[in-house]
Amino acid sequence: MLSEPERQALREIERELSAEAPELAARMVKNLPRRPSRADRLAHDVVAVLAAVLAILCFALDVFVAGLVSTLFALDVLLVRYLRFSQASDRGSARS
Repeated sequence: MLSEPERQALREIERELSAEAPELAARMVKNLPRRPSRADRLAHDVVAVLAAVLAILCFALDVFVAGLVSTLFALDVLLVRYLRFSQASDRGSARS
């Protein structure tokens, strides 16, 4: 984390840049990557849990192919969640 004087210095630089080169400042703000929210993580978790429950239900009902597809889908959602949010946290720790 940045200290308060460092944050104030950055805010002052942002103000000066916005005043001197507003087009450049607008482009820099527009192209910033969006930080994943907790809702994004929760949505991935909910979908993975539902797919896993569906897989268990399918296997219990002897619907092997549907259970296998549901299991693979749950694993895929978990993999996407891991890759997406671990990269976001790596970027966040590199900034501080």
